[in-house]
Amino acid sequence: MKKALIIGTYQNAPYHPFAQVDEALCGALKPAFSCDVTDDPARLARLEACDLLVSYLDAFDSVLPAEYASSILRFVRDGGGLLCLHNGISLQTDERMFHLIGGRFLNHPPQQTLTFTAAPESFLKDCPGFALQEEPYRFAFSGEPTETLLTYTQGGASWPAGWCRREQRGRVAFLTPGHSIRTFQVPAYLDMILRCALWTCGADED
Repeated sequence: MKKALIIGTYQNAPYHPFAQVDEALCGALKPAFSCDVTDDPARLARLEACDLLVSYLDAFDSVLPAEYASSILRFVRDGGGLLCLHNGISLQTDERMFHLIGGRFLNHPPQQTLTFTAAPESFLKDCPGFALQEEPYRFAFSGEPTETLLTYTQGGASWPAGWCRREQRGRVAFLTPGHSIRTFQVPAYLDMILRCALWTCGADED
C-alpha cells in the first residue's frame, strides 16, 4: 500500500481550517493509501518515507521556507506525487512551487454555485459532474505544459478548475474545489481526489 502525507493548518488558519477535512481526505484515499496527517510544516523537509504529498495548507499569508520548497521539488523530481487541493496551492509563495504546480492563485469572486465538469480527454473523463457552493478561483499560469482535468462554469464562461503535469520522474495535480467540509462530502469529488492521487503516484503504469 502506498503512503500519503496530508498536510493542512489546524490552528490560526486564515481561511480554510483543516479539522474534518483531514478525516474526509483520509477516507477518500483509504482504498489505496495509508495516511499520515500533520499540521507541522517541518514535515515538508522529510518526505522520503511517503509516495504522495497532499497539500491543504492555508499559508497564503506566509512565505514557504526555501528548505521546504527544495525538499518538495526534490521529492517530486525523484518520482513522488504532489496533489494540491484548493488552498493547498498556497505553496506558490515560493517561485519554484509556482512552476512545479504550473499555476498560482490570483483571486476569486464571491462564493456561488458552480458546476464542475471533468475534462473529456483526461483520466477523470468517466467522473460525473457536480454542482456546489464554492469559491471561483482565478489563476495565473507559469507556462509549463499542463493537462486540464476539471473546469467550472460561471457567468456563461468556462474556467480552469484542475490540471496535472509531469516534472521529471514525478507528477503533480491540482483541484480547485475544497473551500469547506461540504465540498469533501460530495462522493463524485472524493472519487476525483482518489483518481488524482493514484495518477500522481503512477498507478496507471503499475
